[in-house]
Amino acid sequence: MTDPGSEAPRKYPRQRTLKGARIQFDGLKTYDVTVRDMSEGGVKLKLGSPFAAPHTFLLIILNPNTGISQKRACELRWQRGDQIGAQFVDHEPAAPVTKLAAAGLRRAAAPD
Repeated sequence: MTDPGSEAPRKYPRQRTLKGARIQFDGLKTYDVTVRDMSEGGVKLKLGSPFAAPHTFLLIILNPNTGISQKRACELRWQRGDQIGAQFVDHEPAAPVTKLAAAGLRRAAAPD
């Protein structure tokens, strides 16, 4: 794993952020995290408390203002205490997922 303190050139520029998210692994196990920075290629996460992060997981980035979540498949690159770095292994973000998607489809299908 790469040392998070190294200042090696990055393939993609990082954007600092502070977003709530959840990692999902081993089927339906989830763990709340905070996205500290993100780029096209990966993400830095802060864990609520230190634990051994899984090697691969699904990152679910929450947007409480819209109710829409974004999912990204990730691979662990490094871990130091309560912080981890992960690389996106999917080539583009999955389509946004919303809890109201099914209701929206029913409304769209209804005649005017």
